[in-house]
Amino acid sequence: MGNGSSSETKPRGSSAAAPARPSVQAQSSFQRIANNYSNLRDLKQVTKSNEWTGKRTFRGQCLHDVSSMRPNLYEEVMDIVGRTLCDFDDDNIIPVFGFGDQVTGDHSVFSFMPLQNSGQPTIPGYALQGVRPRYREIAPHVCMAGPTSFAPIILQAVNTVIANRYAYHILVIIADGQVTRSVDVPDGQFGKQELDTMNAICYASNFPLSIVLVGVGDGPWDTMAQFDDALPQRRFDNFQFVEFNQVHSDLMLATCKREAVEDAVAAVGALADPPHQRLAWLRFEY
Repeated sequence: MGNGSSSETKPRGSSAAAPARPSVQAQSSFQRIANNYSNLRDLKQVTKSNEWTGKRTFRGQCLHDVSSMRPNLYEEVMDIVGRTLCDFDDDNIIPVFGFGDQVTGDHSVFSFMPLQNSGQPTIPGYALQGVRPRYREIAPHVCMAGPTSFAPIILQAVNTVIANRYAYHILVIIADGQVTRSVDVPDGQFGKQELDTMNAICYASNFPLSIVLVGVGDGPWDTMAQFDDALPQRRFDNFQFVEFNQVHSDLMLATCKREAVEDAVAAVGALADPPHQRLAWLRFEY
């Protein structure tokens, strides 16, 4: 199941290179820039691969398993994002969507919010503390499928930015795998889902939207680690990838309180770029 949330952050594993050192300064600087501008959007991936990509990182269970009171990897990321971004989201309303299931595949998303007969959500989103309970209600009933494309989620977030008068947003995508690539695609070329995703990221750079992809599970993540570099020229660098398991492993070796370190790494690693992205957007805007 894919997962997305709009408070703008950048995707992928631990911010590319060495883990950043915990810094309260980085978090406060982000707040100064993003506060009153930032809205959070959350998306979760429900592709079939969630059933096997937890072999190493989630005790062999499906990554969307909610049969235990113990949080799965998606929920761990939700908690970290919630603790890190709660002070940055000015309205505490988070539109949440899923993607990659049997119905949406690689072409659309489904809403976590209840829908009216017209197909419109009955509520605009959930408070941070309401996202996980709603996820637990939905997860057991979703038929996981594929293939994986992040284009529908990104375009949904762009529409939200437009509907909110171009207020700055952060899109957080939680996914268990990289974009689908057919074995028939020659080296040096890109498949349909890859091209769709790349085009969507480039298009999104025309809007005040930062994209953070958080990878959970076993991966592989090699393509995602190189994905940012392969993107064509954009108006600003609007995409970041964080590999959650790598960050999590590093934190397990830390000697200080896990929750404090986890929050700091999330703030510095995943949210290091949005302040600069916000400033870059302001330069274009004015």
